[in-house]
Amino acid sequence: MKAIIIGCGYIARVHIEAIRRLGHEVCGVVGRDPERTRAFASELGLAYCTTDLREALAGDADVAHICTPPYDHADTIRACLASGKHVICEKPLCIDPEEASALAAEARAARDEKGLITALCLNDRYYPANLEAARLLRESGKEAKVFLGSYLQEFHIPPHPDGWRFDDALSEGQRAISEIGTHWIDLAHAWTGVRISGVQAELGNWFPARYRKDGMLSADGEGEPVSVTTEDTAAVLLRFENGGVGTLLLSETAPGHPNDLSIEVTDLESSCKWEESDPGVLQFSKGGSMDRLEYPVSDRTATFESLFREVYAAAQGGPHGRYPSFEDGEYISRVCSAISESGRNLCFTDITY
Repeated sequence: MKAIIIGCGYIARVHIEAIRRLGHEVCGVVGRDPERTRAFASELGLAYCTTDLREALAGDADVAHICTPPYDHADTIRACLASGKHVICEKPLCIDPEEASALAAEARAARDEKGLITALCLNDRYYPANLEAARLLRESGKEAKVFLGSYLQEFHIPPHPDGWRFDDALSEGQRAISEIGTHWIDLAHAWTGVRISGVQAELGNWFPARYRKDGMLSADGEGEPVSVTTEDTAAVLLRFENGGVGTLLLSETAPGHPNDLSIEVTDLESSCKWEESDPGVLQFSKGGSMDRLEYPVSDRTATFESLFREVYAAAQGGPHGRYPSFEDGEYISRVCSAISESGRNLCFTDITY
């Protein structure tokens, strides 16, 4: 199959490597800036590049990989589906839950009417240890009742690169919640099948005044003042539809944590724990100490490869497993929106589906 890549950032490179590993062709890239797009295409060995999305979608690509920020997703998804392309979109699907609901409905219609496949890029599910955790918990016959999690990163401690996340109109009021919380929220659901039904959140913004200079944001007072209103940190109490409870800590200002997602779930008979810092290990117990179950892990790109394998198989009409859908994206959008609302209004917020 042939793929067109929409976006020229880091994650687009990951998509291209995974697609090529599967033996499919990346026929070109669509970007915003002509010079940057040409440089990206040259570096990645792509014969075709353009800044015209319509022109690219008129070509013979079968699958469109959307690797742009979430504020750009809705219009791009609709253009891709209208042109008859299968779609794999980077997470989060979008910030506004009602827009996410509309996109999920349009994806279902495109599947039913045109046979088009749509998927959301939630790759953490595809670490072998996480696939095994889902199997163990779902096959136990017990309901998950206690959830413990965190996702800590350090990449927004000033000084750090400027970007769309610090533009209120583009971030739509969320940063850590939707940027990193998305993965944890999805993983808890992928492991157990249980959805979050309510949240109580506290938000922390530790650097509300930052300063823009030479493409960076700092806290040293030098450069153009930038007012930052989105959260660096979110501490969340969780209620689940089956009566389960949990806690989740998200932070993009945690020194020493380049990319540390941690999740633990217990169904009162057994417990599973996984940490992305040691991705080949699942800690598991049916009482007593945790056992270390070890699984082969090559690199993070392999998780994208596993996800894309399922989606491409579905697009070709072959056998495949369940992959993250736009319905999952709608669910995550509703949870993220509720966390943001709860933190801003200092109240418990129910979530309806």
